[in-house]
Amino acid sequence: MKFTSVSLILGLLITSACSNSDEVEKVDIQNYLNNLGWLPIDTAGVYVVIENHGSAERPAETNIVEMTYTARYLDDTVFDQSPPDQTIKIKLSTAISGLKIGLSKFGKEGKGTIIIPSALGYGNNPPFGVRKNAVLIYNVHVVNF
Repeated sequence: MKFTSVSLILGLLITSACSNSDEVEKVDIQNYLNNLGWLPIDTAGVYVVIENHGSAERPAETNIVEMTYTARYLDDTVFDQSPPDQTIKIKLSTAISGLKIGLSKFGKEGKGTIIIPSALGYGNNPPFGVRKNAVLIYNVHVVNF
């Protein structure tokens, strides 16, 4: 009986902590957007600011997307980017969830910003050099797919 009570209490605390951190992240994202005067579309928890929609056709999950990008955190620290004057190619199905959702909103020659909450990014298991539980901001230019 004691084990069940302790398990229940720990479960509630963990759920509450996750919920609170998600809410704090949402407020941080909203403040970031407000400071820039951006009005994004909210797509499944990913915030997309479209500078140019690009062509009417959108990439399918099986497509290889050719693009340039700069990836940074809410504090504007850049943690990754495509090589200068070069595109990179990524199979959309292999991208992190938030990038997959965001890139699906752009056609060929589309440009904009994708803001990804940590749960749809790398969460607490990022690759080397990326912050744990970080909101990720990708400035993208979809060249082709």
